[in-house]
Amino acid sequence: MPEPLLSVRDLNLGFRTRRGVVDVLRGVDIELAAGEVTALVGESGSGKSALGKSILQLHAPPFVPSGAAMAGSIRLAGEELLGASTRRLERLRAQQVALISQEALSGLNPVMRIGRQIAEAARSATPQLGDTEADAMALDMIEAVGLPEPEARWRDYPHQLSGGQRQRVMIAMAAIRRPMLLIADEPTTALDVTVQTRILTLLQKLQLDRAMAMLFITHDLGVVAGIAQNVAVMYAGRIVEQGRLAEVFTRPRHPYTAGLIGALPDAPPGYPRPAGQPPDARSIGAGCAFAPRCSRRVNACAMAPPQRPVGRNLCCCWNPLP
Repeated sequence: MPEPLLSVRDLNLGFRTRRGVVDVLRGVDIELAAGEVTALVGESGSGKSALGKSILQLHAPPFVPSGAAMAGSIRLAGEELLGASTRRLERLRAQQVALISQEALSGLNPVMRIGRQIAEAARSATPQLGDTEADAMALDMIEAVGLPEPEARWRDYPHQLSGGQRQRVMIAMAAIRRPMLLIADEPTTALDVTVQTRILTLLQKLQLDRAMAMLFITHDLGVVAGIAQNVAVMYAGRIVEQGRLAEVFTRPRHPYTAGLIGALPDAPPGYPRPAGQPPDARSIGAGCAFAPRCSRRVNACAMAPPQRPVGRNLCCCWNPLP
């Protein structure tokens, strides 16, 4: 089999606090294939955004003033990123991996015109671009993401745009770099349903046109089926199940995955919601974090289960669903 574009192995992340280190990622294993979309799903606080930012090494100063403890392996196209130099990571963020955050306004410079910001993204990826060429590329990209009156939008500032338009600008800034990997972190969370659909359609088109891999982070399983080929389910800082989307959704093996599907409005019968609440990251023990909420727990759940093949999926469970 060909080597995956992105391979994360045994990734652990802990934030330093006054009360000690709080573990938010605990032995994460995930792979992304080139040119495919993997949806990363789970409840709020499960560690999805932390994983996305870890790939870009955004948990080190100056991004996190107190710093963070990180261990494991993050390989992109065969290159180990964990421990890479600051210069290499800056080049990575400019050229190879792009991030679309869930709050577009915080990712845009409020005193710089939209066109300038998109052109600057193009020049960061291709430093030899001249100003005129970069500006023309920015105008073309504004049109490509479907913003009305591209010349007028080029001159606008972020506060003059709607939430959906600002998200399109963020997508334009990411796509103009032609990255090999796009990380879309809850890109439709604050948008109404109509705008959501347009943004998802746009992301799907750009991903296909540019043959990018995409990690699509969301807590909304309803949007996953139309955009992803693969799915990874996250709970309490671990990937508890992953595989091809059709297989995971039609035959989940982890009880938590079945619970997520059971929470959908049109869920099939036989998928009950798990009782209780997700654990506090400060109080997770050594065993399976889902065990207190699980009707299938066994004595072995006092130990953390490894990720192993169960049917066609990879699953972390001592007593998986048949």
